[in-house]
Amino acid sequence: MPDLDKIWVFRMIALDNVESDLTNGLFSKLNSPNNPNRKDIGNTEIISERSRRTVNCYPNSVVNNYVPFYFSVKTPMLYNIYTGHGVPKLSQPNIVYLCVPLLDLATPNFQWCFTDGNAAKVITSYFNNLNDINKIDWRSITSSDFKHDNADGDEDRIRKKHSEFLVKDYVPNNKINRIAVYNNRTKAIVEEIVQKLGLDIIVIVKRDFYF
Repeated sequence: MPDLDKIWVFRMIALDNVESDLTNGLFSKLNSPNNPNRKDIGNTEIISERSRRTVNCYPNSVVNNYVPFYFSVKTPMLYNIYTGHGVPKLSQPNIVYLCVPLLDLATPNFQWCFTDGNAAKVITSYFNNLNDINKIDWRSITSSDFKHDNADGDEDRIRKKHSEFLVKDYVPNNKINRIAVYNNRTKAIVEEIVQKLGLDIIVIVKRDFYF
C-alpha cells in the first residue's frame, strides 16, 4: 500500500479564480455561491453528468455535492484545456494547482471518499476507507503515457488517471498547503494574492506538473 503520509491531492483551477478561492474556500458545484465571474475550466457535458452520478458510498449524494481533487497532475484534462479540445482553451500559465496532503482531508471532520477513476463514469468505484487506497491504479496516476494505445495496452488508463478524492460541500482555505504554478510570472501573481490575504501558503513553480 502507498505511504499515506506522502500522498497529495490536487485541485486544478483557473488563475482568475485564485483570489476568490483563497478568500472563501473551496465549494462543491452544487454548494457554491453564485459568482457570474467564475471561470469554469471543465467540460460542461461532464459537469452536468456529475450532477446525476450517485456517490455509491453515500447514496443520498451526487458527485457535484463534493469538492473534487485529483491524485495526479499533468492529466488528460489539462491537455484538453490547454489545447482547447472539447473545452474552452486556456494557456497553462493561467492554470494553477491547489495542493493538499491527503491526510489533512481524510479525517472525521469531513465527509470524504475517493474513486478508482473519473467520478462521472458508470464503471468507477467509490471508497471511504483508506485501507482501500491500493484500489487506485497508481501506475496510471504516475504515468505520462495515457493514450488509449499506450505501451501497456491499458485502454482504461485515461479514466483511471483521473481518480479523484472528493470532499462533501466545502474545504476551508486553511487546508490549502501549497500552490503549484507554471512559471515565475504566475508565481509572482499568486504570491501577491497570498500575501494580501495574509495566508500561510507556499507558492512553487512545478514545471513538471504541466505539458
